[in-house]
Amino acid sequence: MINLTEYQQIFDIDNTTERCKKANDTMDGFWKAQFKNLAEEIIGQDYKIATYGKTLMTTYGDSLNPKYAEPTIETNTGRRYYVSIQQKIGGSDVNLLTLEFNGVEKQLFIYTELSFYQANELVRTDKSVLDGLDESIRIFARTSSFTKEEFERSILEQRLKDMIKPRNRPWIYFGIAKPLEGDVEITEIMGLLRRIWGQTESIRTYILEDKIRSARSRHIMDLIASVETPHTLTLIGQTYQIQYGHVEKEKSGVRKQSYTLKLEGQTIVHGAFFYSEYHESFGSPNPMLAVDVEQGNHIFTNIRTLLGEGTKEWWISKSFRMHNQNNEDLKQEAMNLLKQHDIHVRNGNEYYLATYDNQAQGFVEDVEKVKVDLVKAAILFAHVSGRSKMKLLDTHNEPQDTLPVEYGNGFVQEYNSNFNFSVIYESIQNCSLTFEKDLIRDLHLNLTVLDDKHFVILSGISGTGKTQLAKLYANAVYGLAYEAQNPYLSIIPVRPDWTDSTALFGYYSSFEKQYIAPEFLKVLLHAHEEREKPHFIVLDEMNLARVEYYLSDYLSGVESHKEIPLHNRTDLEGIPAKISIPPNVYLIGTINVDETTHSISDKVLDRAFVMTLSDVDLITFWDRMNEEVKTELHEEFDFLKKLHSCLAPYHLHFGYRTMNEMIQKMCRHLELDIEHQAPRHVLLDKVISEKVLPKLRGDDQIGELLKKLKDEFKAHLGEHSTSFGHMERMERELTRYGATQFWR
Repeated sequence: MINLTEYQQIFDIDNTTERCKKANDTMDGFWKAQFKNLAEEIIGQDYKIATYGKTLMTTYGDSLNPKYAEPTIETNTGRRYYVSIQQKIGGSDVNLLTLEFNGVEKQLFIYTELSFYQANELVRTDKSVLDGLDESIRIFARTSSFTKEEFERSILEQRLKDMIKPRNRPWIYFGIAKPLEGDVEITEIMGLLRRIWGQTESIRTYILEDKIRSARSRHIMDLIASVETPHTLTLIGQTYQIQYGHVEKEKSGVRKQSYTLKLEGQTIVHGAFFYSEYHESFGSPNPMLAVDVEQGNHIFTNIRTLLGEGTKEWWISKSFRMHNQNNEDLKQEAMNLLKQHDIHVRNGNEYYLATYDNQAQGFVEDVEKVKVDLVKAAILFAHVSGRSKMKLLDTHNEPQDTLPVEYGNGFVQEYNSNFNFSVIYESIQNCSLTFEKDLIRDLHLNLTVLDDKHFVILSGISGTGKTQLAKLYANAVYGLAYEAQNPYLSIIPVRPDWTDSTALFGYYSSFEKQYIAPEFLKVLLHAHEEREKPHFIVLDEMNLARVEYYLSDYLSGVESHKEIPLHNRTDLEGIPAKISIPPNVYLIGTINVDETTHSISDKVLDRAFVMTLSDVDLITFWDRMNEEVKTELHEEFDFLKKLHSCLAPYHLHFGYRTMNEMIQKMCRHLELDIEHQAPRHVLLDKVISEKVLPKLRGDDQIGELLKKLKDEFKAHLGEHSTSFGHMERMERELTRYGATQFWR
């Protein structure tokens, strides 16, 4: 007999430590054994039992550790318990049946689950699976780690459609629920588990088949991604070199592999392959391959079209959706160019890449050629559309402020914003940049806490990622990768000669007979036109000029909600006489504090949230580096990390930018032929003296630092190193003058 009321009492315990320990001791061992017996009965083998026990005990252990105890005091961890039967399909564990005791909702749940993408595809393509479910099977959508929302089967399709645009991607559960109270026989619960197992067989079959298809699709993308050997190709009579980067995790479910097109060592074009486990915009589980050129997507194709029996020819359709151009003419030009470059074309809009053999699980053609043809086609499409920056290809670039991103299947990217922090953090957390959750949450709250004023100042030493953080957040709001172009983000460098508000709001030029509209004003005008879209402005190094001089009109307009006068003419079109600051404008300023900048007045500080980015997490930075880099340069990194720790107490340490540039130089050095390489300690000495030491300066307070650095340089780089010599000289200058600096 199981006392469900006792379970609920455990979940209601206020103390996290006691609650987690009690829940684990009472439930984990017992239910793990019960599910093992059940799994052997209904599956036999090739299963795995997963429980909430590990999380419970990890939280329990953290709560006893003074270092981690504080964050765990007020958590909901331990207010539920679950146990699942899993199978490993294509390298990932799939939940087939779950029993959950939920103390927050005070319910016992038994269910099988679909990802949002699987559920959305199922209701669109095979409603018979849902129609065949027993009427007792209820449907729930996850709303948080501890809560679910139930809705009728008849509205499932519409509810899933409604979730696509705001990028809400919850798990969907099929099963039953009953109150977590009273006594219940173990045999009754086990009977319910067997019943749900039988009644959800069609769902489970769909899950396993989908996972198998996904694994086969991932294998195809892995074949393409595995090609990293440089290659030569000819485009419009000119020979180029393609160089591929390593595959990196872009965000959850998406991997990215950069490539560059070079001409005699000079980079001409940047691009990237994106290997996605699903179609985010359509809410489909179809794995998608995208090929970008200069952040514009020119190939976007469903990999599952290659699956089936025997061999499958890979034909991709192409369409153009460019503003103010004849898209049929563009398509014809593109198809003609493909034919000229030995890529087969049919039906006026389809092109052939390769043939895939499902039995052999490989391409009939050499996979290197397949990948080169993908790059070739994408670059030719970019050349025809005029949206890339390939000047050598005589690209007919035209000013285009906010063109839609067009895909090979005719789909047009919509820019949909979402300020839900869970959605934003999901977009950010897997980025290669190193920002802690606390920092991202703080920026989010500072930007969104007020309905009509959004102004944040990011302060810190150079290279800590202030501008990167601003861009990362703005792109995450729109569900974009860090490097993607965001038409709703403007990064405006501040100039030292900004002395009044015309730098932002412009002025009428009597000489030119027109209104001179800066980027800042253009963003405000556009924000008024699209009030439903948040517009982000980053004033980079905003204290190179006196902020209160050029920003005064903005600050006044935000506080008073009054319009700001622009001009008094009646013959101007497109520029209003006055303008207000719309509530969909988000202003982020970055500042450095050194001898080239101005202090920020109280008038400005009172109207902004000021965040300081001085901490540099080099461990996480290094963990996210490519494995090959970490293997080759781990000794150099260890020394640079030690150097950083010496400088940090004196606020003379360096940021991510400096560390990354030093690592990149040392990587490039190792790519030289061996006879041209310098000794590794010599190159390390070079990057330190070029990137770290130039900012070194101070008075008697840095005497101990200079001695410590000299000792480190002597031990690691030698007495004849440039860095050691600089330390000796600076020590002498400090003794003689009472102050010293790197520059002489």
